[in-house]
Amino acid sequence: MRLALLGAGGHGKVVCRVAQRAGFEVVGFYDDFATGSVLGLPVLGRFAEAGAFEGKLFVSLGRNDFRAQLFRAERSVVLIDPSAVVDETVRIGLGTVVMAGAVVNVDSVIGENCILNTGCSVDHDCVIEDHVHLCPGTHLAGTVRVGSGVMLGTGTSVIPGRSIGAGSVVGAGAAVVRDLPAGIVATGVPARVVRDV
Repeated sequence: MRLALLGAGGHGKVVCRVAQRAGFEVVGFYDDFATGSVLGLPVLGRFAEAGAFEGKLFVSLGRNDFRAQLFRAERSVVLIDPSAVVDETVRIGLGTVVMAGAVVNVDSVIGENCILNTGCSVDHDCVIEDHVHLCPGTHLAGTVRVGSGVMLGTGTSVIPGRSIGAGSVVGAGAAVVRDLPAGIVATGVPARVVRDV
């Protein structure tokens, strides 16, 4: 299947490799800032020109807000690296990428346009809403709920049964041991709210 990527930065390069390993024909990138070629593939034009592409489009930007603005479910696909372990009971929304070494366990639900980045793990019965980014090495224990637009920084850990409200950001290496409200920034071990987003 022909696929073009919206975003030619570092995250776009990783998504490109996931797509290629998953059997997609990546024909190039759209990006407002890149020109020339990336990983030997052409930059086909600016984001606004992507609508004319005859094939599927995948938003390969790391920032949740930019990714949400460009995402169109009807043009997207699910990308799962062949090295990822995803239980057959897991439901994954369009526009989501599951990177190398990630594990998603039984009866979890992953929303649309999410990033489950390199080496992260999502245990049983978790619910991850749309436009979420689990950065590399993030670990969710069972029955965790992550609200729309949340970013969990590299190495974040969340104990069983906790919830994180929509739009929140949790800093790298944090340990979430209590529920976190929407629209905040939390850091530390244990994670504490330090300010609003």
